[in-house]
Order: sequence, then C-alpha cells, then structure tokens
Amino acid sequence: MSFRKRFAMTLCLVGTASASLFWGTAAFGHSGRRLEIQVIDNQLFAQGYLSTGVPDDGGGSPRPYYNALHDHWQNITSSVAIADLPGYDVYTPGPLTGFDLSLELLGASKWVGPPMMPPGGTIPNLVPLDPGEVITIEHNSVSIDTDGLGSLAIASGIPGGGLTDIDLLYAIDDNPAGVLHVLEWQLSTNAPGVAPSASIYTILSPDGANPMEKLHHASLYLEQHLGLVPEPASASLMLTGLALLGAGCWWRRQRSAC
Repeated sequence: MSFRKRFAMTLCLVGTASASLFWGTAAFGHSGRRLEIQVIDNQLFAQGYLSTGVPDDGGGSPRPYYNALHDHWQNITSSVAIADLPGYDVYTPGPLTGFDLSLELLGASKWVGPPMMPPGGTIPNLVPLDPGEVITIEHNSVSIDTDGLGSLAIASGIPGGGLTDIDLLYAIDDNPAGVLHVLEWQLSTNAPGVAPSASIYTILSPDGANPMEKLHHASLYLEQHLGLVPEPASASLMLTGLALLGAGCWWRRQRSAC
C-alpha cells in the first residue's frame, strides 16, 4: 500500500482534530477556495469563491463563472502531496432539501509547462496523466482514483438550513511542479426535477514559495477557460443568478479564454 493511501486511511481514523494538528489552522472545516452548490434553472451548478481576503485571487467575491476552481497541493514529504480544497458547500438547498448529492469523477488531465502569465487567446494543452500518475480522492472513508474513476456520496438528506464543509482529501505520490492537474466531475442528485451538472473542473496547482512557483496566474487563466459563463443576451441576469435559486438563464461552455 502506498504512503498516500496509508496517510489517507490514517486521517480517516484519527479524525479532524489530529488532522488539524498536522496541517495547522488550514485544515478541515476551514475557509479558502470553495464551490457553492446551487440549483439554477433546474440544474446543478457549482460556483467558486474565496472566503479569505486575497484580493488578486478574488477574495471575498464569487467567481464570475461557474464549475471551475483551483487550489494548491501541499508537499508533506519529498514524495507525497495532498490537498483538502477545493471543497463544497450548500448554503441555500431549496429543492435539494432532504435529498442526496453525489460526485462522479469523469476523468483527469494536466497542463504541463503552462506560461507563468498566459497571454489572451492561449489554448491550454490538456493531456492525459502519465501511466502510474494517480490522484486519489477520499471522502468519509471512501476512496476513488483517477485510474478507476468512480463516485463519492458527498451529502445525504440535506437539511433545510444547508450543509457546509463538504471537504475531500486529494493525494498524489509526487511533488508536482510546473504542472496543473485537472479533475473533471459531475454532480448529481436524487431530488426530482433537478438535472445533473455539466462538467465541474477542480484544478490542483503546485505548492511553492511564491505565486510563480504556484502557477497562480496560469491557474486563474485555466479556471476562466474551463468555467461556464452566461450567454451575452442573458448577462444582465447573472447577478440574479448569484443571489436567487432558479434564475432563468441560458448557459454555454466557454472554450476560448479572452
């Protein structure tokens, strides 16, 4: 059994308190880059936001697009990196109240050697992971990985007051550098009349001592490239969509960043 898998199993056993001692104040149940699950026009969406005040990363504001968000690996040994963000929240469950949510891993890719500051019009070259390059994702003692894919039950019987701190544990037997890893997901629910999401992308960026090592600008660029944005004709409805459930908007996938 790899160190990554042993470490994930240990966290499950020792619980949140011990994990907090390992990671410090940035452990489970914490602020940071998160995805708020919403129902818009009878479909699941996940909007990224950064709950801490880092202004050049959108601190305190929701992302102006949906279904894409990044966070960073933490190198915990010379050969293992982990992350516990992006996580998920359901603040206003609406039609999800009393029902369940699952998250299916559809695939994984990576952007190797992206520009530090990608110019407008750059098309990210996403390629498959190398043989043996495996990312494991764990939630509530259940693990899946990028080799076998699979689903995670992330919420059951969602209360009317919402549900927060739905956090996953990501792990890789490596200290990634100069590469952005991309996990493609689909959210679904057993709530009647609520359609599964379009693809949701979580981007895992390198650890590092500065924004350049962390590929900060490339990560934000890739978010924008993969995120969902409103059609121009419905752009005026976007603010309503951010505040109210069921706002009537039409969406398209933006495949070219500008």
